[in-house]
Formats: sequence, structure tokens, C-alpha cells
Amino acid sequence: MSATRWASAATAAMLVAVTSVACNDQRKQECDRLLVAMKPLEKGTPTAGLVTSVAKEVDALHLQDATLAIYAKNYQATLVVLSKTLELKAGSSAPDGTDAVVQLNLKAARTDADDVQRYCAP
Repeated sequence: MSATRWASAATAAMLVAVTSVACNDQRKQECDRLLVAMKPLEKGTPTAGLVTSVAKEVDALHLQDATLAIYAKNYQATLVVLSKTLELKAGSSAPDGTDAVVQLNLKAARTDADDVQRYCAP
């Protein structure tokens, strides 16, 4: 391999390494932002207002990482159902099974948070 080709290959390899590090830093920052937004729903049974607030916060993130964006979209869909169910439960005529639906969606939201945590782990 000629010296020029060798230098070009080395430059390309270095560019790939630098770009990879930059992407990892950006992904880590996005992971941190998403996980912080999800944190209020880790424990207990939240209110509909808290769930709505978390959904708005996640929506405002505008994630660039495609996988994180998918996780966030799915998480928001779960939060919409959870919020509406909590609103229904707070009303005077919540149908039977409302508590089960709340628990199911809360478990799904926490599973989504666990999935994001695993994806973001170094």
C-alpha cells in the first residue's frame, strides 16, 4: 500500500473513531435527559396530572437517536392511556377493572423505563 493510501486510510479510521465518540456522547446526553424525565413515575401510583406532565416533558425532548425516539414514542402512548385511566378512576363512576388497567399501564411504563436504562447502559 502506498504512503498516500495509508495516510488516507488512517485519516478515515480516525474520522470514524471521532464521529463514534461524538455520537456516543450525544446518545448519553439524550439517555440522561429521557431517564430524568421518566424518573417521577418510578414509585407509587401517580396522579393523572403527574403522568400528563411527564408525557409533555418527554415530548419536548426531540430525541435524535432513533432507538431512543422509538422508546419515547411508545412510552408516551402508554402514558396517554395511563393518564386517561387515572382521570377516570378519580371520577365518581369508575368502572370495575379500572385499578387493574392503571396497574397494567403503570407496569408497562416502568418496563419501558427499564428498557431505556438497559439501552443506555455503557
